[in-house]
Amino acid sequence: MRVLVRKLPAIIAASALLVSLSACATGAASIDGCVPSIASGSNAALVTADGSFGNDPKATFPTPLVANGASEAHVISDGNGNGKRVAAGATTVVQLTIYDGKTGDALIATNYDESGALFSAIDSTPAFGTIAQCARVGSRVAAVGTAADLIGDGAIQQNGLSLAADDTVAIVVDVQSVYLGKADGADQVLSAGFPSIVLAPDGRPGFTFADPKPPTALKIETLKAGSGAKVEKDDRVVLHYTGVLWDTQEVFDSTWERNAPAMLVASSLDDSSSGLVPGFAKALIGQRVGSQVIAVIPPKDGYPAGQAPTTVPDGSTMVFVFDILGIE
Repeated sequence: MRVLVRKLPAIIAASALLVSLSACATGAASIDGCVPSIASGSNAALVTADGSFGNDPKATFPTPLVANGASEAHVISDGNGNGKRVAAGATTVVQLTIYDGKTGDALIATNYDESGALFSAIDSTPAFGTIAQCARVGSRVAAVGTAADLIGDGAIQQNGLSLAADDTVAIVVDVQSVYLGKADGADQVLSAGFPSIVLAPDGRPGFTFADPKPPTALKIETLKAGSGAKVEKDDRVVLHYTGVLWDTQEVFDSTWERNAPAMLVASSLDDSSSGLVPGFAKALIGQRVGSQVIAVIPPKDGYPAGQAPTTVPDGSTMVFVFDILGIE
């Protein structure tokens, strides 16, 4: 099989265009108490893959392969059968390749020489995390369905894929690891001087600002106290976060809106060009997995001069709420 393009980051970016999976199979069987959103099916069972786990799967299937209604999944390999299951809503790291159901050609893939891509195992498109639901870490799973249901119209267009919405695709996913889907620590009482935070059922935060004037000093407080491993400097940390500008109360960055948590290095821009905003680094290092933290970051603890994105005007006070989902 030939890989025509490798543009998975664009698919990740397009995952902000979330829609509920309208054509997922219903009545999926429980797997050790976990019910996947995409049920097993005979179409997906036609996909075989001889490549080693974590590498090009070299998948083959009879062509043309035609989606038969709802999307289907099939576990090609369960690894050693002892890996942790990907619960609904969890964060999973996967490697994946997408194939054209008509020709069998590989259309797009992750870079198998690098770390996999992070996705939330929720009902959404792109459905790469959804495919991994209830599978074990170390498993290889195939899914077959229409391009609209498994990739999504936005990602198809953004990547310039020559696929119509009703074209059949096969996707092979290698489940590499699993982390929390949201902070699960014990709730804490928030002090005065911070915006009020209300959480949606999936964990994403909403902000209410009572005071129009931002504080001038860095303020950090724990909203949920986790009990997991402590974040050390230079750790690679899996996070969900939302960043809001105090003055306008507008969201300027959010992993929740992308349906893709981030893997960030716990270091400061003061120490490394690949580091975090200094105030964010101070808020992160020393916290524990499972915690949710709010940080109000004044300009002096924000982006160094000339390094702020266009969405953050000079002199802005930023507010971040972040969930610590795991440490790589």
